[in-house]
Amino acid sequence: MPKILHTARYNEKPWEILRSVVPESFAVETLDKLNYDCLIRQVVDANYLLVSGRLPIDEGVLSAAKHLKMIQRTGVGTEMLDVEAIKRHGIPVYVNAGVNAQSVAEHTLMLILASLKRLPKINKQTHEGIWKKQQMGVTTRELKGKTVALVGMGNIGRLVAGMLQPFGAKVIYTDVVRQNTETENRLGLTYYDSFEAMLPVSDILSFHCPLTPDNTEILNSRTLSLMKQGAVVVNTARGKLINPDDLYEDLKNGHLSAVALDTHYEEPINEGYKLAELDNVILTPHIGGLSYEAFHSMMKGAIENIVAFEEGRLEEIEGKRIM
Repeated sequence: MPKILHTARYNEKPWEILRSVVPESFAVETLDKLNYDCLIRQVVDANYLLVSGRLPIDEGVLSAAKHLKMIQRTGVGTEMLDVEAIKRHGIPVYVNAGVNAQSVAEHTLMLILASLKRLPKINKQTHEGIWKKQQMGVTTRELKGKTVALVGMGNIGRLVAGMLQPFGAKVIYTDVVRQNTETENRLGLTYYDSFEAMLPVSDILSFHCPLTPDNTEILNSRTLSLMKQGAVVVNTARGKLINPDDLYEDLKNGHLSAVALDTHYEEPINEGYKLAELDNVILTPHIGGLSYEAFHSMMKGAIENIVAFEEGRLEEIEGKRIM
């Protein structure tokens, strides 16, 4: 019986969902403990790796995995994969492109609105019996008429752009590949040929791009200084796109009005995370793509790819192969 090893640790409802989509003809395990030593021990007899979390899939793992046929990501990020080691071992890698795009896009819109409406602070005050109707009301902002800059225009970026249309926001974007004229017209997009060019005109900056060596810490003290006074930053992409110390200082000096982060420089966040001290910062635990619907679809799609590979139906999944 082929064995699938999940390279993180699920329990309770997530583990129940994963098990529910695995055929009886396959065995599936999640890690006994969330650490590298446990991964090395359990991978020895694995035929398939279902990769999530941040444990590295490196030379040590691949050397221990004597029976490995294929690696399947639950999502699309590849930062935990040692690409050169995987190529040396000749192991094919498949991803789940776009499967959680709707969930991430909805989470992004929620964070934008919550930031503009100062929801965390107002909610906290109201729970505490503090009733500052006019005082707090006039500190909130509307989305209508705001310029929203999207960094990246893939599946998620396009969904966010579409969701912004009914609010009457102006959407600008930059990406390594420009959208075609039909898509730009349909979504009301204006293209900028550089990240920095968008910053002085943006009321809201939202990230929807993969992390690369070229864009690591692309938002830093210098680029933050180019942004409008009172702008909002939202990140549901990758935490290392932003220098967190520079972001903290910018917020402390009153330049930005609010920040909302679903992804963080270090995950999980550590005790003493300075951004958590500020009441104009919204933090969520990299949960944007994990609605019930998205999680179920991710697990189902990933397992379907593994089953198709085992059965030799490669034509059904070849478009999802990345190496």
